[in-house]
Parts: sequence; C-alpha cells; structure tokens
Amino acid sequence: MTHRMLPVLVAVLAVGCGRAAPETLEPYVSEDHGFTVARPSGWHRAETDGGRRVWFLPRPPATGDPETEATEFIVVMTLAQPGPLPEIEVRRLAMTLLPMHGVSGFVRTPASTDQVAWYRFELTGSTRGSEWASLGLLVSGPRRLHYVVCAGPLVTWREGQKRCDDVLKSFRPGDLSR
Repeated sequence: MTHRMLPVLVAVLAVGCGRAAPETLEPYVSEDHGFTVARPSGWHRAETDGGRRVWFLPRPPATGDPETEATEFIVVMTLAQPGPLPEIEVRRLAMTLLPMHGVSGFVRTPASTDQVAWYRFELTGSTRGSEWASLGLLVSGPRRLHYVVCAGPLVTWREGQKRCDDVLKSFRPGDLSR
C-alpha cells in the first residue's frame, strides 16, 4: 500500500467504526470588533448585547438568548474599557460576565506586553441547571478588551476541551487601541 492511500484507509475505517469525521474549525473575522477566532464549521452565529457578544452555537438558540440556554458555546465579548487592566480588575470582571461558579488556573500569559495584557483561565458554570466547563481568555488593551470563552457540557468536557484549546489558540484580538 502506498503512503497516499493511508488517509483514505483511515477515513474508511472511521466511517466503518461509526465515528464522525473530525470537526473542522474555520476562521470568523468580526468586521465590527476586529477580532478573529476559529469556530466549528456548521455552528450558528448569534449576537446579543447590541452586538458586543458574538456567540457560536451548535444549534440556534430557541429563545434567542444563548446565555440562558447554552451549555456548549463559544462567545467573544467586546467592551470599551481603557487598559490594560490590572490583574485584580481582570479577575473581578471575569467572574461577572457569565453565570459561573468559579475560576481556576488564572494566569497572565507570555503574550502580554506593556500595551496588551493576556490572561488565560478555566471556568465552570451552569445554564438552567446543566453544568459546563470552559477555557477562557481576557485580552485587555489601551481602549478595549475581548473576553473569549469556549464551553462544553461538564459530562463531555474531556472531548470538548481539545476543541476549546484550539479555539483559544486561534484567537487574534485585532487593534485594541481603537
């Protein structure tokens, strides 16, 4: 068998074993807020808070408000907030923007500069009694910040965590000084 046949064989075996094809992430660029983030192809986009919260969901929200029903989501929140904010303010803000139980692993990342501070953390929360786990970023610049959260149901978090890690690695905040 040639090495060119190997990908075909892997795909056939995956289908034969009943496994879904690997999820494809595709970039989304916000014209309004300047950020770029990868999101699963086929997920639906919804905006809340006057367009300052951009959500990506496996299915459209039934009520139109993802915050009250979603346990699997990616959300990018943009706030006009001069910064970069000190860590104590970032921690406080991180706890108030979504219905969560706790934050852990909160660290300022090496990507931080004097002008832009990057913080990464893990969150747990719940929506309508269903718990979720997530990874998050808060990127604070001279005139605004982005708060990015990628979440999945707690019961299937091990599968969702890899996707969320890839989503956060893809995030580019754009120009935070405008």
